[in-house]
Amino acid sequence: MIDIKQRQEYFDFVNAGLNVKFDPNQSVCIASLDDFGRIMGVVVFSGFTEYNCELSVFSNTPKFITRNLLKVIFHYAFITANKRRVTAIVEDGNNKALDIDRRVGFVHESVAKNWYGDVDGIVLRMLREDCKWV
Repeated sequence: MIDIKQRQEYFDFVNAGLNVKFDPNQSVCIASLDDFGRIMGVVVFSGFTEYNCELSVFSNTPKFITRNLLKVIFHYAFITANKRRVTAIVEDGNNKALDIDRRVGFVHESVAKNWYGDVDGIVLRMLREDCKWV
């Protein structure tokens, strides 16, 4: 089940998992829930500019990613929020996340040196015209 309500528990889940603090007043979350209503994963959009938003994800299972969820995620980014691109930054060495992002359609753009302290960030992008989910 997908929930687009902006519940504090969803922000708490992703904030604890990524060790960050997304502001619910400046971010939008989409949660994937199991059949019992437990959180499997949360996608957060933040860092909104006129043309771009940043996508962050935390999950406790890769099974939370479904075709339906991907359609909801990218419909929000490209249709509802009317952005031309989505940016994701993944820790260098997080090969599972990088592989999933690439299979979804993200493209490697650059490397942000020391983005995560001593670890680089791999900057990925998805352009609206390249998105197969919308």
